Amino acid sequence: MNIKTLLLSGTIATSLLLGACNNMDDKKDDMKEEAKSETKKEHRDMTDTKGMQEGMFKGENKEKVEGKAMIKDNKLMLKDFSSSKGPDLHVYLTKDGDIKKGKKIDKIDYDKAEQTFDLKGIHVKDYNTVTIYCDKAHVTFGSATLK
Repeated sequence: MNIKTLLLSGTIATSLLLGACNNMDDKKDDMKEEAKSETKKEHRDMTDTKGMQEGMFKGENKEKVEGKAMIKDNKLMLKDFSSSKGPDLHVYLTKDGDIKKGKKIDKIDYDKAEQTFDLKGIHVKDYNTVTIYCDKAHVTFGSATLK
């Protein structure tokens, strides 16, 4: 009788344990789906893919910067672009041209008319200006206000 009770108890305990594990897997799947949904929402919020922003470059500090800056489909595009030659030119997204609080995007070619940069993971709505900045000389060459 003792063995029968022990076997019955073991069987019930095993059934309960396996049932609980199965329920935990369902919860994990639900949590994974929620996490995926949140990640998609965050990514959608981080980049403004609905509208296009653009602006025309203006030179600053006696430097020449010309052309158009466009943000569309998570990409920053420089069109008809040219700039004064600089030793270390980079493109930044800034708020009103403030480099210290801006987001460095990438190095640019001062004489390449068409350039495209990926903005994946950047919250574009935080910025309103595309700025060309020489990191070595600490000089803003020009900027384009986005509209």
